[in-house]
Amino acid sequence: LCTYSFRFYSVVSYRTGFFQCGLVVILAQLGCYVPAESLRLSPVNRVFTRLGASDRIMSGESTFFVELSETASILLHATNHSLVLLDELGRGTATYDGTAIASAVVKELSEKICCRTLFSTHYHSLVEDYTQDPAVRLGHMACMVENECEDPSQETITFLYKFIRGACPKSYGFNAARLANIPEEVIQSGHKKARKFERSTVSLRIFK
Repeated sequence: LCTYSFRFYSVVSYRTGFFQCGLVVILAQLGCYVPAESLRLSPVNRVFTRLGASDRIMSGESTFFVELSETASILLHATNHSLVLLDELGRGTATYDGTAIASAVVKELSEKICCRTLFSTHYHSLVEDYTQDPAVRLGHMACMVENECEDPSQETITFLYKFIRGACPKSYGFNAARLANIPEEVIQSGHKKARKFERSTVSLRIFK
């Protein structure tokens, strides 16, 4: 599982890594040079991708439906010799539904199909479920945080374009909102709501 803070920043970092991984595998099996000092790779029979977002409105297929259709194709045809690249599965529906679908797909890929997979998600609860799973390794794109404080909208985030082990410690969506020139009062209102959500989630876990 590759966790990241939010799509705005990571589009040029983790997603580029996805593309690079797929291309390197194809180039290596063609016998071409690859941009690496060394490469050790077991042969791959097929490369499956589910990246980006698109719809087929003229066919009556929404973005989420297309996303699920592409995922279904992967689950039906991938083998333990395949390479699967899955980006943000479940984002097109409610949080609980999306998390549940993403979790079920990760379970299928890691326990039954047992193929090599890069799976990115913004669902932190999903990441927590697989922290101790021996078949799953967590990673995220490293970043440097300046002016870290209680108000995340005032933080300055610099992504280092470096993939490191472990889950992403937190999200940085409010920093993106500030860079996108969302009005400050809207950001502050959103921050208060986020803290309320976090407190209710923590309370629920303690209650359980």
